[in-house]
Amino acid sequence: MVRVIVGVGALIAAALVACGESVDTEATVEAPAAAQIDTQATIQAGIAAGIQATAEAQPSPTDMSTNAPVPTATPGATDTPATTTPRPTDTPVPTTTPRPTNTPAPTPLTGRIAFASTRDGNRKLEIYVMNADGSNMTRLTNHPEGNVSPTWSPDGRRIAFESGRDGRGEIYVMNADGSNVTRLTNHPQEDLSPAWSPDGRRMVFTSDRDGNWEIYVMNADGSNVTRLTNHPKEDGSGSPVWSPDGRRIAFHSYRDGNVDVYVMNAGGSNMTRLTNHPEGDYYPAWSPDGRRIAFRSNRDGNRNIYVMNADGSNVTRLTNHPEWEVCPVWTAD
Repeated sequence: MVRVIVGVGALIAAALVACGESVDTEATVEAPAAAQIDTQATIQAGIAAGIQATAEAQPSPTDMSTNAPVPTATPGATDTPATTTPRPTDTPVPTTTPRPTNTPAPTPLTGRIAFASTRDGNRKLEIYVMNADGSNMTRLTNHPEGNVSPTWSPDGRRIAFESGRDGRGEIYVMNADGSNVTRLTNHPQEDLSPAWSPDGRRMVFTSDRDGNWEIYVMNADGSNVTRLTNHPKEDGSGSPVWSPDGRRIAFHSYRDGNVDVYVMNAGGSNMTRLTNHPEGDYYPAWSPDGRRIAFRSNRDGNRNIYVMNADGSNVTRLTNHPEWEVCPVWTAD
């Protein structure tokens, strides 16, 4: 998910104004009381005295460093109003229009999905593939005996599946486009539910080829079939699943009188019972980090999804609905 955080700044302009001081000096001129001065003479004398007083009142050079000089008036001239330097006009701060917050684009769905369907009128299931968004649906198999349980190879180039096309359930593999169908198992009894190892080199599957449902492993080309479990009760009725690191296999088994989840090493050793409940615990599914296992259980009177640590501790119910909730699968992220 992409989030965009947009910041909006404001510019502030400041205008500095210089202020000066004016000095107003008065000089008093006394005329002799006995003298008879006409009005015009008095005015001229006053002007002359004012000029002299102004000259005497001029600041010294030292004072001029701190005081602004006072303009000298021209005698007899009409006073011109002092010109005031206008303050600089403040530059308007531009209004910033906030950028709209971008709505994150939905993450596109990638990859492909393989599934089984009767959508083309065949009385048995066929295998199809489509893009993760449902587009480009393509039928890969076409056989009246049915093809089910598709499972991708880790590199996405092949699909393993089970089919009854040769008279009984066997395991096959084909390219991801449906070409080059190859039969991997060939036994008079059923071989079902293939699952690739994380490295793509092996497959685990279930079979009743030895008279009871057990778990087997073989190379990805069908060679070197090896039985992993051996118990009078069914071990292979539930689809076995590899741990993400390829070191363990989880499955459900009836071996202790009711259905519970077990785990063993990939070679069949160190069999460990993880759940122990009178009701059934089925279809384990590893978390991508291998630390937990999800499963379906009837333990609370209905089929719901639970999760536990990979050692069987801390069982927690995840769903609670009167209808069935089964077959959990973890995402890769």
